[in-house]
Amino acid sequence: MQRRWANVALAIALLLFLSTLWFRHSLLAQYVETMALAGLAGGIADWYAVTALFRHPLGQKWLPHTSIISSNRERIIEAIATMVEEELLSVAFIEANIEKLNIGTQIVRMLRSESSSLDGVVQDVILELLEILPMEQIAQMIQEFAESKGESITLSTYLVNLMRWLIESGNDKSLFRFLSRHVIAVLESVEFTEDMEERLKALLENYTKTTTQKLLLGLLESLGTVDYQDLSKTVKDQLVQWLLSDKALDQFELALVRIMMTLRDDERLRARIETVKGDAIHQIPWQRLVDLGASQLRATVNREDFTSTVGRFRHQVADMLDNNPEHQAVLETMVKSSTVQLIRRYHPVIGRLVRDNLTQMDEREWINKLEWYVGRDLQWIRVNGALVGGLVGLFLSVVVHTFLHL
Repeated sequence: MQRRWANVALAIALLLFLSTLWFRHSLLAQYVETMALAGLAGGIADWYAVTALFRHPLGQKWLPHTSIISSNRERIIEAIATMVEEELLSVAFIEANIEKLNIGTQIVRMLRSESSSLDGVVQDVILELLEILPMEQIAQMIQEFAESKGESITLSTYLVNLMRWLIESGNDKSLFRFLSRHVIAVLESVEFTEDMEERLKALLENYTKTTTQKLLLGLLESLGTVDYQDLSKTVKDQLVQWLLSDKALDQFELALVRIMMTLRDDERLRARIETVKGDAIHQIPWQRLVDLGASQLRATVNREDFTSTVGRFRHQVADMLDNNPEHQAVLETMVKSSTVQLIRRYHPVIGRLVRDNLTQMDEREWINKLEWYVGRDLQWIRVNGALVGGLVGLFLSVVVHTFLHL
């Protein structure tokens, strides 16, 4: 549209000039002629200047300093990319704007949103990931990671350090009490009592080797003198009392020290532990575990109450952040620092994207886009050139004729 008006301005100037040829001897015609010629000169000069920015005027490539934008395309692209990367979207500018954001409050507000769209998005994202993730490759990666880490970890050394820490920190006492409680619970079970009775009976029967001893044992059993249930209870009570005594704790600590020293000094045992560790890692069915985990996760996500569960979890997290401003501040700091680190790492991508996108355009597309964005306004320069040139020509003609008639 603007180009049409620029062409109309030139056409008007040309028509005015041609019209003055019929009555050129009149004073008015001289004024109009001068004005039209000046308008034509200004319009044509501006047409040449505007056209020379984007292409060669009239297709004449021999004209100097024409098709300026095309000739300096690489330099312009580099300047645009540099301006975007270092000025418009510089790291300092982005970091300053991120620092102004109240991210903690925004996160809490988002978590408290009553809209279920976020919960649905979480469900859709998880299901989509389960569909597109290559489970076989994931299992292979986990296996390779476990095997590489397993090879770099000396399990026997970790066990020695663990036992040393238990002894030095006093946590061995807590471990012993934990184990003794479970052992006592086993001793007091009905199954253990019945098994103890049978074993005591078998022990006494095996102990009586001669006929006289067997007759005596049978006589004592028939008289009720030998009560295996009572004997089992007595043995069990003695074991419980021993487990609750300090002597049992001392024996446990002594056993830990002995095991620790053996693990530290016995190279054959250490090598055996490392072999067992490697075999155990190789025997783990990683593919089955990954498939089972994915299946369980898919079943959980597909449950009807999953979105409501996510909603309740969101509100619980929001309440926790509201009730603990320090946690909210830590979360905000973590999000901001992580974002800044990502920006610093990938900021050069911004300039590279600008360069790549502009470089991929062919010359015609490059010129057409620039002309579309700025060429329309440049056409008004042509209009203004014709108008201003005509007015200046009229002014000069009036001045010249005025001085000639003085």
